Amino acid sequence: MDKSIINANPTKNFFISMLVRDIPLVDAIADLVDNSVDGATRLKGKDTDYSGLHIDLRFDKDKFEIIDNCGGFSTEIAAKYAFRFGRPEEAENDFDYSIGRFGVGMKRALFKIGNFFTVSSTCDQSDFKVTVDVNDWKRDKSNDWQFKFSESQETPSSQNFGTSIIITNLHQEVSELFTQADFINVLKKELKASYEKKLERKLTISINGEQLEYTPSVLLISDTIKPAFQEINLENGINAKIYVGISEKGSPKKAGWYVYCNDRLVLEADQTAVTGWGDGLPMSHNRFARFRGYVFINSEDTNLLPWNTTKNGVDQDSLIYRGIRLEMIKMGKSVITFLNDLVKENIEDDDQEELVDVSLTDEINKAEPENVSLITPSELKIGFQAPRLKKVRKPQDNQKIQYSKPATEISKVKEALNVSTLKEVGEKTFEYFYKLECED
Repeated sequence: MDKSIINANPTKNFFISMLVRDIPLVDAIADLVDNSVDGATRLKGKDTDYSGLHIDLRFDKDKFEIIDNCGGFSTEIAAKYAFRFGRPEEAENDFDYSIGRFGVGMKRALFKIGNFFTVSSTCDQSDFKVTVDVNDWKRDKSNDWQFKFSESQETPSSQNFGTSIIITNLHQEVSELFTQADFINVLKKELKASYEKKLERKLTISINGEQLEYTPSVLLISDTIKPAFQEINLENGINAKIYVGISEKGSPKKAGWYVYCNDRLVLEADQTAVTGWGDGLPMSHNRFARFRGYVFINSEDTNLLPWNTTKNGVDQDSLIYRGIRLEMIKMGKSVITFLNDLVKENIEDDDQEELVDVSLTDEINKAEPENVSLITPSELKIGFQAPRLKKVRKPQDNQKIQYSKPATEISKVKEALNVSTLKEVGEKTFEYFYKLECED
């Protein structure tokens, strides 16, 4: 043994522990779905109809499986890249606009879920099966990090091109979560949101036999109310489309910014400084419950996208994202102004000496929800288009009287008049004096 060499190799136990520690189970499962979605994109293209392609997830306390018919991948990809911990530098993009890229997601998900897995795939070039007992693999003292094909052949055995992943010997905490209705509902919600654009194009995703329903992202549009739109093209090939406007009245939790990278949702209803709230835009508030912003960032080269490794957030240090964020803030300000005006209009105050000239509420009620994907950008401007709050003077038939008196005296007058508000005190005392001193 060369005494000048220091062994810095990680142990498998440590490596796996660090690999899975910070990723929630829902995000780990989404990593596996990402690879299937990539298969569909590779097979049919980016902006196309995915009818006939499906991704089926089934799980219970003993087993997890995900099966798709999205084209599969070859023994060559499996041997060189798919099971590597990280994407080799010499590996070229398998195709443009991917989201999985066989970097770390599949392996991290396999280790996160259980201790025994089988990955099978059939494509038009070959088919294979890899079966791994993780505990046996970890106990191997030879420091061999490789996996081996249990079956493989260069001629496909069938025309059912797709991939199957089956995981058993589940970790206890995973097994328990798989039986909980709350977890299943959260998973459905997250996958439905993350793959909205693929579901829109008729890719089918099901969980334990239940197909996820597609719900489009919408903005209100009318002759007087139109969202803002801006398209940004960078020299490195990044394209960003920003839409911002208002939605139908609903839960404040749905307000905020929605950010997509290659049509994969990475930020949902964000109301934090990450998207400018409290740092360029005001702090998030229920008065902004109608605010909706949609940002679609696309790149042929996935490495350029400003997302984190778990795809549940953005890289805030990315120069690309920081530039896009500035435009998001600029475009969002006009929407905020409108929503503030809407609140001012709806404040009920009988003492106001002014009335609105145009009802913003009536204008909103005339607008119709439009699927963001179907909006024609050429009809929009960088600024949000909507009526401004204008006020006109009330007729001067009535005037306001204001004065202050000691609280103890006011309490006695309230009791004498049998009223509870200051407004009533003023009205009753005025009426009392007017009847005694002014009426004939």
